Amino acid sequence: YEQRRPTGLNPQLKTFQAVFRVTDESTRRWLDEFLSWHGGYRAFLWRPPKHNRTVRGVCREWSVTDNARYSDFSCTIEQVVN
Repeated sequence: YEQRRPTGLNPQLKTFQAVFRVTDESTRRWLDEFLSWHGGYRAFLWRPPKHNRTVRGVCREWSVTDNARYSDFSCTIEQVVN
């Protein structure tokens, strides 16, 4: 279901591009398990940078780039209402 009417409920939900840099294996594993468990449909609370409030979002897409000293998780987080 996708709402595309300007007069409906919450017509201006946001999409955020986020990069989470993790420097240890246990945090990398935890974040990967967190995103996998939510499966792109379970919502979670997240506070975007430079925003003063928490939003409910889902992450349907993410990728991981491993480097020698850290891993970057590039995530697309879509604000949802439920």
